[in-house]
Parts: sequence; C-alpha cells; structure tokens
Amino acid sequence: MNRVALNKMLHAGTKRLGWDEDTRRAWMQKHTGQRSSKACSDAQLSMLVDLLRDLGALAPNPAAPLPDSGNPEQPTQHQWRYALDLSKKLGMSGAAHDPALITFCKRVCKVHSPRFLDRHGMASLINGLEGWLHAKQKKN
Repeated sequence: MNRVALNKMLHAGTKRLGWDEDTRRAWMQKHTGQRSSKACSDAQLSMLVDLLRDLGALAPNPAAPLPDSGNPEQPTQHQWRYALDLSKKLGMSGAAHDPALITFCKRVCKVHSPRFLDRHGMASLINGLEGWLHAKQKKN
C-alpha cells in the first residue's frame, strides 16, 4: 500500500476512535517513537494501520485471506474463522501469523505453525482456545 493511503487510513482510524490530535500523536510516539506520520517509515505506518485494525477502527485487510482449505485434510474456512475469532477474544491480534497463537499452537498441537494443522489438529487448537477463554471468563 502506498504512503498516501496509509496516512489516510491512519487519520481516518484515529478519527473513528474519537481521538484528538494530541492523543493520536502520543499513541504514535508510544508505538513508533515518532509524533508525526511524516517522520514515520512506510513499515511503521503499516504497523500503525494494523494496530488500528486490531482496535476495530478499520476494517480487516481484505488482501490477507485466511489460509487455504481446498484439501479435505486441511481445516475448513469455518474452523479458521472460529479459531482466529477465539484468539482475538483472548487478546491476540486475530491473525494466523500472530506469535502468541503460534506459540499456543506449538504447545497444544505440537506443530510448528498453525498453517501446518490438519482438521484434527485445528479441532485440538479450537478446544484449547475455548478452554483458555472459559477459564479466563470464569476467573473474572
């Protein structure tokens, strides 16, 4: 995505959150060390836009599809959506490449990455995420 589009998305997202200029600049400084979008690199702007997506201020990236599920042994799109939704409820980013989800997948499913899961492995991952969410809700 080009720099102009990233800037537009950054400003639109912070406006949707109801942030004033000072709040936006403080948030940017916290995450990038820069108070101005002009001083940020393209990678930093992209990261800020991703953070705004995580906060719900921007729609999810349509160019980042869920992993493929064309093979009968692979998890279904419904399983992927459900697992990523559960991970988001647990405070993760809700993306398949989230480091926290990858670590959880390694511990629960004994697979290096969620993209290597089959349907049975995905079912184990979903059970683990559901159990974690249930325990978290029970604790509160």
